[in-house]
Order: sequence, then structure tokens, then C-alpha cells
Amino acid sequence: MPNDKELTKLISKSLHGSLSDLEAREVDEVLKSDDNARAFAEMSKIIQRSVAGLGSLAEQGEESLVPGLSDEAKKRLSQSVSLAMALAKSDANQSETRRIESNDELAADSQSLHEAGNTSSVLADRGERTLNSRFALIRKIGEGGLGSVWLARDEKLKRNVAIKEMNLDALQSEKAWLRFSREAEITGHLEHPNVVPLYQYGTDPQSGEPFYAMRFVGKRTLADAIEEHYERCDTAFCDPLGLHRLLSAFLDVCQAIAYAHSRGVIHRDLKPENVALDSFGQVIVLDWGLAKLAEDGELGSQLSGMEHLSESTLMQTMAGEVIGTPLYMAPEQASGDLDSIDSQTDVYGLGGILFSILTGSAPHSNVSIDDNSQLNVKSVLKAIAENETPVPSSIRIVPKDLEAICLKAMSRKKYGRHESASELAAAVETWVVDQGSKKARYESLRMEGRELRGNVQAAVRDLETNTRFMSSLPPIQEIIALDRDGKEAAQYEDDLAVWRERLASIYSGLLSSKSDYRSVVFCKLEDNEFTEIVRCSRHSTDLANVRKIPKSRLRSAEATAFMLRVADQHPEEVRTSLACNPLCDASFPIHESAQMVAGVPVFDELTEELFGFVLIECNIDGILRNELRRRFTASDVIIGCDTFHVLLHANSEKGIVEDHTGVPLKEGCPKFETAIETLQTKLEYIDDQDREIYGARLWLVPNEHGIMFMLSQK
Repeated sequence: MPNDKELTKLISKSLHGSLSDLEAREVDEVLKSDDNARAFAEMSKIIQRSVAGLGSLAEQGEESLVPGLSDEAKKRLSQSVSLAMALAKSDANQSETRRIESNDELAADSQSLHEAGNTSSVLADRGERTLNSRFALIRKIGEGGLGSVWLARDEKLKRNVAIKEMNLDALQSEKAWLRFSREAEITGHLEHPNVVPLYQYGTDPQSGEPFYAMRFVGKRTLADAIEEHYERCDTAFCDPLGLHRLLSAFLDVCQAIAYAHSRGVIHRDLKPENVALDSFGQVIVLDWGLAKLAEDGELGSQLSGMEHLSESTLMQTMAGEVIGTPLYMAPEQASGDLDSIDSQTDVYGLGGILFSILTGSAPHSNVSIDDNSQLNVKSVLKAIAENETPVPSSIRIVPKDLEAICLKAMSRKKYGRHESASELAAAVETWVVDQGSKKARYESLRMEGRELRGNVQAAVRDLETNTRFMSSLPPIQEIIALDRDGKEAAQYEDDLAVWRERLASIYSGLLSSKSDYRSVVFCKLEDNEFTEIVRCSRHSTDLANVRKIPKSRLRSAEATAFMLRVADQHPEEVRTSLACNPLCDASFPIHESAQMVAGVPVFDELTEELFGFVLIECNIDGILRNELRRRFTASDVIIGCDTFHVLLHANSEKGIVEDHTGVPLKEGCPKFETAIETLQTKLEYIDDQDREIYGARLWLVPNEHGIMFMLSQK
């Protein structure tokens, strides 16, 4: 290592450009490790520039100059040296902070010229202005394959900026230099609120390394916002406006890309990581290093004279490299068909960002390859080029209309995608705007569904009340007493006939007042066999005809499962269910008109032993039809039963659809499948995503039997 004296000589020689390679390496090693040496080199450079400025003016014939520095020049030089020493001390205290000094292509120092004398005439003659800037690098905030991004302080304007410089590995590659220069040039030409503004592009005079300064927009990206949103969704802190905010950011990205396309620039590497979000909602598209210039585009024409920026030159330097990020790559990119890459490729990339917003995952994050294939870039790209477009709903429940927009943008065929980024933005914006009116319509749908369930529930409760009342009538206990006391046959028959007549009269009156009731029956249950004692019912074809069934036509048979369940109830407890007829098991499928049967056990008041039961059969189909004749905003109303069959289907255009009665729910109404599954355990199904379907459940027997109501809107 050189001593202080030798180092002074070497630094002096470096200012004149006369160092050998070995001496230059020695100086670099010392400057990297010694803060005092760096401060001395900085002061030497300031002195050299000041003297060079005087010499420049002297050569131009400035007669006022005399040998040596003027008092004013000495004063300014002293101030510059003091400032340099203060900065060096600051650098020594903050080991993570270093400085970049940037000159433009004109190497003259305008500040030195100003200190030495009048510079206005010189600059006016040249018709240009020189630039000298100084940036203090504070900390690294990002790093990629080509370069690193630093948070820096612009010491001239006293503001924070972002500095991008090349990585050490990239500095060794000529094509990396070309790509870095190309990125700066293209970014500088894209002046849009959602494209990062570039302040300066230059090289560090000390190291000769290129860099450019741009607006500092923070470290948070759209990828961070998406990750945070789904972390919240998986907890109890889900933000209902989260999706709306992400979509608002997406619309800004679309506008930035639409502007770039209008200038003939194709980004080619769209992903959430390349979208910055500041703290006040502004969205900035970053990283235009892989951008393609359309030859007939505005910017392509402007930069046509710069051979190092041409697409053909870039492709030569990037031969064999992957252009873009595979997780968001379009099939034509993955297949390597570079000639077919155009604005539609960016539309696919935007669709990929939308996919990530909807699911929290990249579109190709779950790409699969053959079991025998090695997981490498080549096999992944082949899978992306050949596999079908991923579907967001396979990962999460997403709004169907928004999923359709996403799938269109990510169509494998370019002609199947949106024609432009603007068209994609318009489709998403229309969906967002429509959510307000759709939410209002959905609230009306929910109210209709709840009202429908409430009205049917009222009819069921009325049926249960009437059944309970029909089981508590005095003639029933008189009949039980006759059976218990065992009177003489003649007397028994006479008394039984009287009480049967009185009971039948009451039952007939109930049927006459309740047009939807089909029959009322009082039965005795003994040894799992039932015997009808009184039965009143409507005529099978003339429903206005209510009659008492003669004793000779009363039935006796083995009790059904439903009858046995009724008999197991406590006094005055009603069991209600659906059945083809009241003597069938309630779990049998419904084939024709829907019937509901309610039963109450009957006990001997004296012995408190079970005697039998009372059943009322109700035509629930008639009740439901009356309800569906009301005006609905719903396009479809489906009413189903526990056997997953359709009881009734009403369509706003066709009216009540008869041919759907008895059809399995999932077969006849596939769009209600999620609602059907939900209503097995819950009382309501609320479609938070699409706001298209509402479902409600009415339990006839808690957690056992019930009716499902499902409504949908267009």
C-alpha cells in the first residue's frame, strides 16, 4: 500500500489521466478503505476544476485575469474545500451512505466557470447548458438481475430520489450496458402520470458507471398490496373495500400501458412487482428494461437513429435469454415467438395482474409439467405455451363477470383478447360502476326471498296450529273413553257414531275454510298398525267437494315411518314434513303436486297413554303457486325439498315452468349448486361475490326436514 506522500502523487496523476493500470488499482483499493483518502481526493478534484476553469477563460482571451487566483476565487475555493471536508466527515460517520457525482456529456464545470468570471457569453455561444449533480446514496431498496435501486438524496434540490445503477455482474456485460441505456432512454420518453418520471441519466466521473435518477415512490408495490389484502381475507380483518382499491390501481396500470402503446412501446414484463404504490394512492409502472419498440410507433421513429436502442440489436444481445417473467408470461412469449409479440401480449400481462388481484396468486404459479421432466425454465415455458389458460375460480371464489373479463384478457389466442389495454380497462371499470346498482338490485332480491320464506313459514305455522287444535277437540277424548271403557257392542257403536259425526263435522268445516287443506284424519295406533277412526277429505277432482269418508272405506295398515315419528312426539308437539301422501314416508321423492303433512300424537287424558294421532294433509303446491303469482324482480325462483327435487320453478318470462317439477335440483338448476350446498347447514345463502343468487331455508323439523328457496337475477 502507498504511503501518504506516494498517495498524494498518485491522486495528482489520476487528475491528469496519467496513471498506469497498476497504479490505478492501488488508488482504488486505498479510496475504498480509507475515508481520509477519499476526502483528500475529493478536495484535489475541486482544486483541479477551479484551476481548469481559470485556464479555460484565459485561453479565450480574458484580459482581466492575472496569474494566480483572485481573492473571490480563493474565497469560493476555501468554501468548496470546507464543504468537501464536512461531507467526508459525514461519510465516515455513516458507513452506508456514499455519493455519486454526475456530469452530462459536456465535461466542463459551470460552477467553476462562474467562480472564475463571466460565463454567460461562453454558454450562449455553445447554445447548451452543462450539468453537475451530486447524490448521496442512503440505502438499497431493491435489486434485480440488471441493476440495483437506491434511496438517495439530491443535494442540489434537497429531496429524496431513487437511483438505479448496474450490478457488478451486469457491468461486465456489454449487452447489459445496452439494456440499461435503452431502459433509461425509453423511460425518459414516456411522460405519463402513471409512468415513473426520470430526472437524470449520466455516469459517475469517478467510476464511469452509468446510473439514472428518478422519482422516489417508496418500496411498496402492487404485489405487497395484494398479499396484504389476502392475508386480511384469511383473518377477521378483511377490508370490504380491498378489492375495489386493487382494481382502482389496476385501472391506472391499464391507462399507463395504453399510453405506452400509443407511443409504440410494449412493456413485455408486466407483473404486480413492477407496479409501485405510493402512500397517497398514485400508481407508477416501473422497469421498462425489456420494452419493445414498434418500428412504426412514434417513439420507435424518434429513436430510430440510435442503433443501440433498436429491437434487433437488443434481440441479438439477448439471444437465448428469457424475455419477461414466466409467472405472468403470455403463450407467445413462452414459445419464443418474438415476432408475434405486440400490444396484445401486454393485454395478456394485464390479465395476469388481474388474475393475481382476484386470487392472490400468479397465473402460472401452479403450472404443471410431466412427472419425468426436470423443473427448469425450459420445461416451465413449454408448459405455459401449451397448457390451457388458468381459471381464477379454481383457486378462490371470484365474481363471475370479473373472472370472464380476466379470462378474455388471458385468452391463448391473441384475437380472443381485448383489442387494447383501454378496452380491458373499460370492461373492468364498467363492472366496478355496475356494482352499486347491482348491490341495490340484490338487496331487493334478498327482501323478496325473505318475504317468500316468511309467507310460507306463516302457512306452515298455521297448519301446525290447526293440527294441534284438531287433536284437542272433546269428541276425540269421548271416542278414546268409549274404546277404553268397553261398553256393549250395540251401545258402543251408537255412541261412536255420534262422536264420529260431531268430529267429522268440525273437520269438514276446517277443510271448507282452508282451500289448501286436502284431508284431516284421526287414527288409532296399536302394535305399529294404524286404524282410521275419522277421515274427511276433498274430492280428488272436484276440490270444492268436502266429504266424510264412510266407515267401510276407512283404512287400516302398518304404520308408516312418518306416523311412528309423530307417535314419538310429546303431547301437542307437531311434526311436519313433505310427502306424496300422508300415509307415505316423508322421505319419498315428490313427483307431482307437493303435499305437506303435519301430525300430532293423541293421548288418553285419564291414563295418559298414547292412543293415536291426528294428521292434516296440506297442498303446499297451491300455497307456493299463490306466492309465486306475485310480481318478482328475480328472473328465476326455485323451490326445492330435502330430496333435492324441484317443487316449483317460476321464470320471469315463462311463468311457472311445469316441466321442472320433480327434477333433481343440481340437474335442473346447476347454477344454484353452491347455494344448495350452503343451505344444508345454514338458513341463508348470500352471494357476496356476484350478487346474483339468494337462498333461504325453512326448517320444518330443525336440522332434519325443510324447504329451500333460491332466487336469481340476471
